[in-house]
Amino acid sequence: MKRFISILPLFFFLQCSVDLRQIPPPSKNGNVTRTKTNIPIVIGKFEILSADRGVYTDSWRIAWKGHLQSAGIFPNVTYELDPNDTKDSYTIDVEMKTNFSDKYNWWYTWPAIYPLIVIWPIQYRFGEYTVEFKYKLYLNKNLQKEETIVKKGITNEFFYGFFKVRNFQRMIEETNLEAVNECLKNLEASL
Repeated sequence: MKRFISILPLFFFLQCSVDLRQIPPPSKNGNVTRTKTNIPIVIGKFEILSADRGVYTDSWRIAWKGHLQSAGIFPNVTYELDPNDTKDSYTIDVEMKTNFSDKYNWWYTWPAIYPLIVIWPIQYRFGEYTVEFKYKLYLNKNLQKEETIVKKGITNEFFYGFFKVRNFQRMIEETNLEAVNECLKNLEASL
């Protein structure tokens, strides 16, 4: 029993759950001075449909602006349109849904629960992540394009799957980046 109590503080430093807040940072495109269109874009509604959306909606909004700027499609990306400005402008509304599920193969993993707590290395964990981007593009309040993009990522961890979440978080970030890049590519093709 004393051995277990001495190991107990170790559990507070280990992270077992996967953090879904993996936001891909925008990368600079070499073509930001030559834009596809001369009309600016306004990021309108940006919603994340999940239980913890309040934690990272603002971060996603900032990253989304960075991706739109670095794509070199629009000359100006803003959050609000100047009320005195009467020029044409695009508006984009985005809804994002995420879903992560993980499973364990308990035939391999059960000794990590009992009797070889924490020291049993074979903890087979399988993770599946799905992200869905639904966007609407408006030109002067007229709907131009509406599309839903769904990307799925899958990964697994065989050794210490309870505690090693790095591969799952990397997979989530890469899947999010794939969805954002496809969304930007489709936006550019529709102009």
